[in-house]
Formats: sequence, C-alpha cells, structure tokens
Amino acid sequence: MSTAEFSYSEAKASSVAYLPPAPEVGGAVSPAGPTAGQPGAGVAGKIGALIEHLSAAGLVYDPWQVAAYVTAVRTKPFVVLAGISGTGKTKLPRLVAGATGAEFLKVPVRPDWTDSSELLGYERINGTFVPGVLLRFAKRAMENPEKQFFFLLDEMNVARVEHYFAEVLSHIEERRANDSGRVLSEPLLGHFASGGGDEWRDVRLPDNLCLVGAVNMDESTHGFSKKVLDRAFVIEFSDIDLSSIPAVGAAPAMAPWTSADWKAAALSLATHLQRDDESVKAMIAQLMLINGSLETVQLQFGYRLRDEVVMFCLAAAECREHFVTSDKGAVSPFDIAVSMKILPRIQGGGGAVRKVLQGLETWARGSAGTAASPADMQAVHPFSEKRIAMMSERLANSGFTSFWL
Repeated sequence: MSTAEFSYSEAKASSVAYLPPAPEVGGAVSPAGPTAGQPGAGVAGKIGALIEHLSAAGLVYDPWQVAAYVTAVRTKPFVVLAGISGTGKTKLPRLVAGATGAEFLKVPVRPDWTDSSELLGYERINGTFVPGVLLRFAKRAMENPEKQFFFLLDEMNVARVEHYFAEVLSHIEERRANDSGRVLSEPLLGHFASGGGDEWRDVRLPDNLCLVGAVNMDESTHGFSKKVLDRAFVIEFSDIDLSSIPAVGAAPAMAPWTSADWKAAALSLATHLQRDDESVKAMIAQLMLINGSLETVQLQFGYRLRDEVVMFCLAAAECREHFVTSDKGAVSPFDIAVSMKILPRIQGGGGAVRKVLQGLETWARGSAGTAASPADMQAVHPFSEKRIAMMSERLANSGFTSFWL
C-alpha cells in the first residue's frame, strides 16, 4: 500500500473561503444562509420542526415570528413580546420551552412592585436572607449548564420596569466569558446578601438563562424607557387574521435542544467571527442613514444597539428560509430588527418628530422622493414602512405619536 505525500501552503486562508456569502447591497439587508457542513447549518431544520410543532398545537404564528423569537434569544437573552391581548404572547415562550426540552417559569408582575425584592430577595429584620424567585431560578440554571432556562415576566409593565428590574438590566450588560468559555454576569446580589451565606452570594445570570417579558401596551400599563428598549428585543404581536383556524393534530416529535443551541455567537460585534463581512458593512451603512434622521431630535443610538441589530441578522442567516409570512411572503430580518430595536425609541410631537418620521419613511422606501407619486415608490423595508406610516398618521391626527398601539 502506497503512502500519500502532502504539502502545506504557507499562505493564510481567507475567511471568504469558509464564511457564508455576503448579500447583495441595497434594499433590505439580509445575509445569506449557511450551507450544509457550515457552523449553524442545523438551526434551520430545528426551527422548521419547531414551527410545525406549534402549528399542530393549534396556535397561529407566522413562521417569521417564531424564527425572530428564536433568533432574538440566540442574540441576547432579553426579549419582550408586546401587543394586544389574546395573541399568544405568553404561550409562545412556554410552548417553545416545552417543545425544546427547556425549563420554564412564569411569574406575574404585580402593580405594587417598586424594587427588586420579589425577584432577587431581601433580608428580614433578624438578618436572615429570603431569596427572590429569579435568584432561585438563576441558581438552578447555573447548576444545569447543558439545559436552557426561560424566565417569563407576565404583564411586565403593570409596574414600572425601571423600578423593580434596574439591577437585572445592569447585570445583563456586564456579562463576560470566564476562563472555561461560559458567559456569566456579575453576582446578582453584589454585597447585599451579607446574611445569605455562600449559597446565594455568587449566583449570576448564566448564558443558559433567557429573560422574557410579555406586555400589553394600553392605557392601564406603563411605557418603556430607552434604558429598557436598548437592552431588549421587542417582538410585536398585533396583526391578527381572525379567519385563520389551524388544524389541531398530533405534534411531531422533536429532539430536545441543549443550551448550546441557544447560545449567542458573540457578546459584541467586535468579537464576532463575521465582523468583517461585506454584509456587516452594508447593514452598518443602513444604520448610519437611520441615525442621521434620529440625530435631529437626539434619539440616535449607540454601539450596543448597532451590534445587536447586526448580530441578530447574522444569526437569522442560519434560518433565513423561515423569515416568511404564513402565505410564504419573504420578511427581511434587517427590516424586522429595525422595527424591534429602533422604532420603539420614537415618541413625541411637533415638527421635529414629523421630520424624523419623514426621513425614516424615505429610508424605508429606498427612495429620495423623486418618484411621480407615492404609488410609484417600491417599499424596500415594508415592515418598517408600515409602522412608520401609522406613526405619521397618528401624529397628524392627534399631535403625538409613539410606536405602541
């Protein structure tokens, strides 16, 4: 038997040879999906099975809504599901957790929550420590790193989120990878648990724990500040098709997901393997155009939001075929990301806000406004354009506008 001889090149391999191809620049920016054998190639199949599972349960979700939820969790572990009552906002995280083998805990928020004691804990007058519900759940997640955990705050905004969730919001942003590669926050209690002993003092937010909020945006609830919006992915459930009655059947069997299936590719764009892709440059160019419109009313966003929009789109590339409506119409992940992360920041009245909305509408249509009539302008970002048009109409009718219904 002969022995083959091999020679090795001194040249370094280019990332172009093994990363997904970049999308065409222009219009809605959507990175191309991976091919078989590349990292993440199995994500699309798993999400497809999950969509079938939810459909068999009799719930009405567009495929893009499920794909966007999963992709948001795989980008950053804080997702807010907003919209009108009765659209399945609370059921979605519960059913996704059940179908994928994750642990799930739902905690209703009460209007009298003014601090973090219910979530993180408090000390009694005798010095004994009473751990909060989130602290206990985070401890279980730390002790089971191979399993995914979902913590749902139901009716999240019946109390002011900034009052009872401030410490948690800060901890979400200070997550770091330890020497073993696991991403953890700083201790949730800090120096507070002096009477709690070692059992609670080192409990952190681990990378296998996702925080989800379900909110109804109406006159009985509190709005979100930019501090909250900048740290969350907001997915809205408001488009309702009352004629849709799914056929309930036996849900197809699903293999359980591990925490690795939910793990983010990077904590920031600077550490992402695809940070130098042409698709990233194209998305950043679009975000710079949007920021230019927002600067006039000091609503511009910073590096964190830029990173999260881009990383969401890069993660969405792994399941691009599922970003479609129920009738198979394509939905751009970049378009969705702008609506989730940027448009909720806009609220107010007057000429300055009107000018901002006009600039964003021009951007969404991909036109400088030179067409003969609005009907001649093809919307390049239709999802965002629809919401911007609604916000503009509300401003014209009432003198005030916001993202929320």
